[in-house]
Amino acid sequence: MIDEITKIFNFQSSTKIKCLHNEIIMIKEILENGPLPSLDLMKKTGRSISGHNQDLKRLLDIGAINVQISEFDKRKRIYDISEDLIYKFRI
Repeated sequence: MIDEITKIFNFQSSTKIKCLHNEIIMIKEILENGPLPSLDLMKKTGRSISGHNQDLKRLLDIGAINVQISEFDKRKRIYDISEDLIYKFRI
């Protein structure tokens, strides 16, 4: 699945035609880079703070991602793909 998303992402980047919703881009970034802090994920997706927070909320609400608090910095939230999503799509 990641290969297909990467191909679409490359097409989107090279043509400037938006094909993927931000939520899919976030999932792709987490799959490629492992669990990510919110700020790092926002930088990788190029979203505004409010748009980023809305995207995270939608993904959390449907159970596509989960969140944990960093052991080292309690202010930092770390996002990862949920086991449920991995199982359903065998990512």
